[in-house]
Amino acid sequence: MKNLFKIISLLFFLVFGLFITTSCKKGYVNPENDAIDLALLDSRFTTFTKLLTDNGLVDGIKSSESYTIFAPTNEAFSKVDVSKLTKAELLKLLNTHIVRQRRLLTNEMKSGVVQSPNVELYLSKNSSGIFINGSAKIISADILASNGVIQVIDQVVFPPNKSLMTVIRNNPNLSELVSWISVAENNLETNLSYSSPTVLGITIFAPTNAAFEELYNTIPKATLLSDKKLINEILRFHRINGKVFSQDFQNINQPINTANTPVMGGTPLANGSDLFPTTFDFQYQLVFDLNNGIKVKGVSSGSASVTGVNLLATNGVVHTIDKVLLP
Repeated sequence: MKNLFKIISLLFFLVFGLFITTSCKKGYVNPENDAIDLALLDSRFTTFTKLLTDNGLVDGIKSSESYTIFAPTNEAFSKVDVSKLTKAELLKLLNTHIVRQRRLLTNEMKSGVVQSPNVELYLSKNSSGIFINGSAKIISADILASNGVIQVIDQVVFPPNKSLMTVIRNNPNLSELVSWISVAENNLETNLSYSSPTVLGITIFAPTNAAFEELYNTIPKATLLSDKKLINEILRFHRINGKVFSQDFQNINQPINTANTPVMGGTPLANGSDLFPTTFDFQYQLVFDLNNGIKVKGVSSGSASVTGVNLLATNGVVHTIDKVLLP
């Protein structure tokens, strides 16, 4: 009888231990707990939760019926210096990591914009994982709570605060591109300077100064800059509709129209849906090659290597390339 009792007891503890281990592997915790309380108790987030507490955000988060916390680890915060931020900038940064009125589980996430009353984020989902704004990656997923979920990320997500034009102008390696934009038709500089966030946005493939110098060896700079129509045609070939991050490229498996391509019908590139128009002007299409790095190819210009990725602006994203693309 005693042996039978020992066997039953042993089986009980083995089953209980297996249940605990399995639960931990899945990343789930007791759903009776509040998400912010779980974060406060987790040693991985002490920097993040202290900032939330010191800035009076904890009570506001707890009052939300449902929310998603994208929680940067202490290691993520060790890579940045938030002490230089103003109070307003710090509050905006912290709120960027809290999606109110949405509980986002990874199996429900897809590439595209995530909007809530306080923040607009962009998710890129591919075979390597899920990324936020082209930088932070979810490294531990779906920690459930009574009123939300925690997604652990490996980088702090800074909200963009500069327009596309400012991002380009502030990069000394893109000064030639700035000179082209300044003489282009159709108010391109004004459009790129629009600083308010837009759901659609624009993605710019920005040739470096070295790329332009290579082009000038074939066509004199003065000749190019004197032809505004040609400049406009070439620059149009370097932008596509939508905020498309480097993590999204592997999901694009067919030619994509450039922005403002004169096609009849169809829907321009949008985050998460309707990636391609129904009709094409083949002269103004780009193709991506990911076999050896990231390359973008024009119709007659050969391939350009993407040398810098995911420079985020309020109204779009910039990738630098090493060759000027020609239609």
